Amino acid sequence: MRVLPLAYVIALGAGLGLVSARYAVAERPWFGRAQIGAWTTWPNGGARDIDPYMRAYLARGVHLPLGAGEGLELIAKADDAGQALDARCRYLVSGTTPPARGWSLDLADPTGRSLQPAAERASFTDAEIVRGERGGMRIVLATAPEAGNWLPLPPGGRFQLRLRLYDTPISSHAGELRPGALPRIARIDCR
Repeated sequence: MRVLPLAYVIALGAGLGLVSARYAVAERPWFGRAQIGAWTTWPNGGARDIDPYMRAYLARGVHLPLGAGEGLELIAKADDAGQALDARCRYLVSGTTPPARGWSLDLADPTGRSLQPAAERASFTDAEIVRGERGGMRIVLATAPEAGNWLPLPPGGRFQLRLRLYDTPISSHAGELRPGALPRIARIDCR
């Protein structure tokens, strides 16, 4: 008689344990992150004293983090107004980056995997963009080709931007950055 309730409790415990473990490592953890305007970063993601949840997330093989002395990765899933990035819209990424030896900006799907657009261009680096008179960046994200610095978006759906700063002195104190020190993401229009 007691075997059935015991089996139920064990099955329920195992099921809840598996579901909670999957949920805990499906996304980057909420703790240990720094939110700077539209950009989010995990400064200790590549450090030696990484927390166990970030370690488990990285063990899933989604991507290889930058080491503590190598740089900093920032991710934006929304524009500066807080609206989720949608490929049906056009966006302008403009402004400057914090001091770094180099940087790259690319697109990824909502899970963090790089997008392979139909056009050859999938990302920009600091050496590839055409700069304005003041030296800042001005990159348009759209599905249709644009004049100047243009990154093609997929035909539809959500996406995220990944900005990687290489060999930057701010990697150890990224939480102290101000939103004005990072590129702005402005929605131009939607179709």
